[in-house]
Amino acid sequence: MKNVDFYKLLTGELDAIVAERMDSKLRAKLKQEEQKRAYALLIWFLSFYSEVANVETYITDGNDDSSCDIILDLTDNQGIKTFYLIQSKWNSESNCSGELDSTELKSFLSDVQVVMRGEKSGSKNSRFNARYKDLLQHIKQNGAVKAIFLCLKNRCTTTADNITATKNSIGGRLEIEIFDINRIKCDFISRRFKGSLPPNPLNSIYSPEYEKIRLSVARDDPASRNQIFVRSPFEAHVFFVKPSMIFALVERYGVSLFEKNVRNPLQRSSINAEIESTLKNNPSYFWYYNNGITAITRSIPEISQQAEEFEVIGLQIINGAQTAYSVFKALQSCSPEQRALIDAEARVTFRLLKSGGKDFDLKVTKYTNSQNPVSDRDFWSNDPVQEKVQEYFYDTNHWYERRAGEFKKPPEQVSIIPNTYVASAHLAFWLGDPVGVFDAAMKRESKKMDLVFTSFKENEKGLYEKIFNKDTDSKSVFASFCMFDLLTDGDGFEIPTVFFTNGFHILAIARVLLKKYLKAKFGDTVNLAEYIVKRHLTDDDKPLRQVITHASVIMSQEMKADGPKKERRQAFLNLMTKRAHFDVLLEKLESSALTPETIESIELKEAGDELDRLEDDEFETIEAAEST
Repeated sequence: MKNVDFYKLLTGELDAIVAERMDSKLRAKLKQEEQKRAYALLIWFLSFYSEVANVETYITDGNDDSSCDIILDLTDNQGIKTFYLIQSKWNSESNCSGELDSTELKSFLSDVQVVMRGEKSGSKNSRFNARYKDLLQHIKQNGAVKAIFLCLKNRCTTTADNITATKNSIGGRLEIEIFDINRIKCDFISRRFKGSLPPNPLNSIYSPEYEKIRLSVARDDPASRNQIFVRSPFEAHVFFVKPSMIFALVERYGVSLFEKNVRNPLQRSSINAEIESTLKNNPSYFWYYNNGITAITRSIPEISQQAEEFEVIGLQIINGAQTAYSVFKALQSCSPEQRALIDAEARVTFRLLKSGGKDFDLKVTKYTNSQNPVSDRDFWSNDPVQEKVQEYFYDTNHWYERRAGEFKKPPEQVSIIPNTYVASAHLAFWLGDPVGVFDAAMKRESKKMDLVFTSFKENEKGLYEKIFNKDTDSKSVFASFCMFDLLTDGDGFEIPTVFFTNGFHILAIARVLLKKYLKAKFGDTVNLAEYIVKRHLTDDDKPLRQVITHASVIMSQEMKADGPKKERRQAFLNLMTKRAHFDVLLEKLESSALTPETIESIELKEAGDELDRLEDDEFETIEAAEST
């Protein structure tokens, strides 16, 4: 979703707020549309992230434009009070893809310093004066304060030092967070189109990764051990817990409790509703209907058979996210008396495993979820590298899908692109390994194993770390997709079948040709990824299509060389399946001459017309060779 599209969508929601929630007196006071929308943005922000009721009562901005638009205090579920200073800046649609002016942010930081030091003079706005007095008292008690700046532009990249300097000059418990259009857009997509819950900036963030966490065991039968204990190779315990313990964990840590889970909890689903209904209406049946929860921790103490409580260090729920979140939602809507009744009858099986290192933890996550339909690619869906790639794609009308079914109802103008296609395109085009793509496709077809999303530590032919690593550049990944999108734009084949054609080999050839074309035409000054992305997004892609067409002709010629049919077939199979043979072709192209005219004189046609597909007997030949 381009920034301008999101801007229009959000503006529609803000205009509805202006019409429905601003009375005539307030609309008369805020004469300009920009003022009304800035006001509405504050209401939207608080409602979207925190579902704060009576939002309007917290807005302190008046005619004299006080330094902070909102002074709000909230107490979290642990009883910790935090004051929030929130300011919004409205900008026109034409500026939503630009960068925030550093002077605007510096002005906000200056306002924060004045307010935090108690140097702000009184205002005509009585609401501001009252809230400001409470804030200063809170600061004197060493209370936590968080300053938030909202804007519908791209984040300013030159003010990080100013933010740090402001925090250092004030000291104490001050946090500063900038919400630019990309941050708001990503969170909006997560909530509205995925049904997942983005982190709430108006709540204290407690990380379960290293904290000491107290767990409670339900000892219902004193005559039995009430638990299973495994000592080696990695310590593990299985015991019953009460729903209230699960509720307390989710209440404190929220979605950060599920960061290692391949299925983050969804806001709404039929499964969640059924779990909640059972817990509320038939709590004694809950254990029979539910598989329970599996969690990994860094450290487990010695646990006696009589212990009802113990502390662990760090906790991640790797299986049972829907169960945990549904228990939380069910108890959240119950009275204390109802919670006590549920606790008395319902039990949850809790498997607690001590971490055995990253590789072990990943495999446990994979295999404990294997009873459900989860593909290989889903187990890597929480990789931060893929998260960055997805955020980059959000700036376009092509959304990168990290896990199957991730987007419930995307906007009409947006197409969902499974990461299998994107990763394969990047491997072929940017990394020059179409043979790896083809081999992975064959393995998916014959052995139901996806090498693209398999680690080399698990299988020596695993390709995941080759594609996604610390050097993976999101723009380069998107550029690879752009070329794949152009290749598959013709009517010559369906996208799923491209894996069994020479299409990815054409992409690898196209990169060599495109680099040579750009160097011949512009010298060494052109960035390949930037050139591709700009041409693709502006639909000025004729040179890219010409390169792909030329690459397809070259590949076709190589595969249809003169000679006996048997030798031609073997040459075809060698290019498709043997890296050394294909690299010889690339090296030949690298050393050959190419002028800009060679590309620009090409008549465009559908790339699919030049694709060669494997016949059934050729599939059989390859499969037979792999099995020997």
